[in-house]
Amino acid sequence: MKITKIETFRQQVELTEPFKISFRTITAVDTLIVKISTDAGLVGFGEASPIEQVTAESVDTEQVALDFFADLLVGSDPCAIEALHTKMDSALAGHTAAKAGIDIACFDLLGKQAGLPLWKLLGGNANQIVSDVTLGIESPEKAAQDAKKWVAQGFTELKLKVGVDDASDLATVKAVREAVGPDIDLRLDANQAWTAKHTIHMMAQFGDLVSAVEQPLPADDTRDLALVRANIDQQLMVDESVHSAKDALKIVADGGADLINIKLQKSSGLWGAEQINAIAESAGVNTMLGCMLETKVGLTAAAHFVAAHKNVHFADLDGFLTFKAPAWLHGGFENDGGVFTLSDEQAWG
Repeated sequence: MKITKIETFRQQVELTEPFKISFRTITAVDTLIVKISTDAGLVGFGEASPIEQVTAESVDTEQVALDFFADLLVGSDPCAIEALHTKMDSALAGHTAAKAGIDIACFDLLGKQAGLPLWKLLGGNANQIVSDVTLGIESPEKAAQDAKKWVAQGFTELKLKVGVDDASDLATVKAVREAVGPDIDLRLDANQAWTAKHTIHMMAQFGDLVSAVEQPLPADDTRDLALVRANIDQQLMVDESVHSAKDALKIVADGGADLINIKLQKSSGLWGAEQINAIAESAGVNTMLGCMLETKVGLTAAAHFVAAHKNVHFADLDGFLTFKAPAWLHGGFENDGGVFTLSDEQAWG
């Protein structure tokens, strides 16, 4: 099987309501849907969905990169995925989101050619996963109301965005905990907003209200991660600090994380995610599959990865829940609250 054509389609998806995190407020997202056609008549779909503050890439830069890869990869075997990554990396540094779009589409083709769901091809641990749902930075009252709504819909894990105002963050966490009771897992995501000293202080304030904090320090401040980890009672998760297996190796060797958040758009797709998860698992560190703001195209790929691997303990694949459903998007996984069920027979969810 050979690639005959690679096409990219820019799509905008509106959110049902604004979503605020420590460094911006989001009302709509542009994403790039990748379509790879082959001489066997099979077609694969992927998605490139960068966030500049995370990947240093934009939709505009990744469109250019994808146009370049479209010429570079025609005639290549889409199932020879390591060879494709070698070719892309040799020709163009960075551009992990564009590479993820190609990678996801090629894994789609691999599953379709094999006639198996991707979660079985990648490991076959289970066909169901549990995802959290993320609450943006809101007033304590609004956050508590939203939390109760999601729990009523069947979600058992919540992630709360923090990092703008200490007093408001503490009040919000207390309000959410009171609203949902003691049995719902609450994790925090500070999106690089704190220093090491500030993180230790804040996590002492939160106490047993929350189980983990994600990426409290700036992405390049990996030196202080072990210090923070040793001085907080909750688990410490890294996200923006890990884009590759090399990043993961350094952090686990330094004892800087209890958990690693893998995102396909950071890791150049499923191929890079496999390497990061393997490094983490060998060090006894569990992982989570997170998302930028992908549609169900990218999220389905991530869900299959979670289902494939027992070391992936958590999923944060909730972006589609906040989208106004676009008419052009079909398929993907089925969800009942936070439980996502993947096809046991079809190649692509």
